[in-house]
Amino acid sequence: MIGSRFARLSTGIKMLIILSMALLPLGLIALLASLESANTNRLTREAAVRMMAADSTRRLDATTSAIARDMSALAVQMGTEPPSASACRRSLDILAATQPPGVRFGLFLPDGRQICATSGFSAARIAQPSPGIGAEAALVQEAGVMQIVVAQNNLLIAAELPRATLARIAQPPIDQASTTLLLWQGDASLRLASHNDTQSISDTIKVAAPVAGGQLALELRANAAPMRAIELLMVLLPVLMWLAAGLIGWLVMDRLVLRPLRRLQQAVSNYSIADGPLKTPALTTPSQEIRSLAEAFADATARQSRHEADLAEGLARQTRLTREVHHRVKNNLQVVSSLINLHARGARGAEASEAYAAIQRRVDALAVVHRNHFAELEENRGVDLRALIGELASNLRGTATGEASSMPVRLEIMPAAASQDTAVPVAFLITEVAEMAMNCDPKGGLTIRLSPLPQINRALVELLAPGLADEKCRHHAAFARFERVIEGLARQLRAPLQREDGRLAIEIPIVGDSDAARES
Repeated sequence: MIGSRFARLSTGIKMLIILSMALLPLGLIALLASLESANTNRLTREAAVRMMAADSTRRLDATTSAIARDMSALAVQMGTEPPSASACRRSLDILAATQPPGVRFGLFLPDGRQICATSGFSAARIAQPSPGIGAEAALVQEAGVMQIVVAQNNLLIAAELPRATLARIAQPPIDQASTTLLLWQGDASLRLASHNDTQSISDTIKVAAPVAGGQLALELRANAAPMRAIELLMVLLPVLMWLAAGLIGWLVMDRLVLRPLRRLQQAVSNYSIADGPLKTPALTTPSQEIRSLAEAFADATARQSRHEADLAEGLARQTRLTREVHHRVKNNLQVVSSLINLHARGARGAEASEAYAAIQRRVDALAVVHRNHFAELEENRGVDLRALIGELASNLRGTATGEASSMPVRLEIMPAAASQDTAVPVAFLITEVAEMAMNCDPKGGLTIRLSPLPQINRALVELLAPGLADEKCRHHAAFARFERVIEGLARQLRAPLQREDGRLAIEIPIVGDSDAARES
């Protein structure tokens, strides 16, 4: 009965009924797709907000780090003695002129009393920064500023970044009309930017990121992306004919395009560079474009294979050249050490012999570093600190003369490796301390200790020489030079030198498997 009635309908009505019945599920799919699109837009908006927060944090970190470095450099230029008020003010004005507009500076004595400050600086006294931080950042909510304090050369130098300056630095370059910036530290907070058109909390995206090494945090709030009218329109518009054409087009595409592409994709997915150029499968498609794509893949893989071979050859050649350079440098250092040894044997007088011995110890320290670096070149693991310090201690005992030749040297070294830029100043630091201990009190001995730190890829070098704490050692003729040299080496290692009676310690970066090193 129903079949006979349907047969009597016109072809247009039949197509309308068939398409309506067939495309009803597709309408539901379109609705779900639109909702998914709205959710994707929100996720995209969240990702954009996170990028804006990361950009603002990066610019804040870069600015505060640059200010801290300039402050430290100014303190070093001023020396250890407090400058006069006029000279202090001129130096701070020059420093302020090189910084972003609005940044104010102040110079203080170690007890927190102010020497001078630029115009608008609010703090009359400041406290010493916490040890081990370097540049300490803090929010002063009452004054509406972020304060940076650096301790250097028995001076405290502080910078104040007011709210307006922080807002100019941290404000995202786009979408400023719908973002709110908040800088906070504990219970203190500073609102950098706020806009009235921010939506309710449920429609707001909030992202927080650490600033100044985690001492502060920057929070960015932005409006979420609402569902657009076009997305609703895609669900409600009558698109039956478009969907029917899409279905027919999909059938054609599946037979003539998608299936050949899937075969090509499988061949590309299973391809390995070791197999040589790509062998494309036989494609039964009239599409010339797909055939051209398969040929392009084959050409690209062939070029990639040739490029990989060229890279392997170039790497092998570069390795040979590097090994040759290291070998020549090692030989040259050995020649220099031998020449110094020959001159030392012909020197007259104890002072000349000791001078030659001091020079030779430093050349030997550099040679030991280079020899260990060359030994680890193939594995690229860095310089083995245990082997380096052990060989260095043997050389120090071997080049010592007189009473110093019997000086006991004790090693407590964990397994660790370091880059050559770290190993060289560490070797020189050990040489300087050992030589001063030999001159002051060789009977007191020297203990060299390398121990792990809680931070990843960090270790502590400790040098224990009781003779350095003796008053006679402080009046030694070479003690002032010794002080300057070890301070310079500490700056080269980019870490503060910890000094106590007869003990010097400094943190160094290490490379390799730090977890395995700590377990050892």
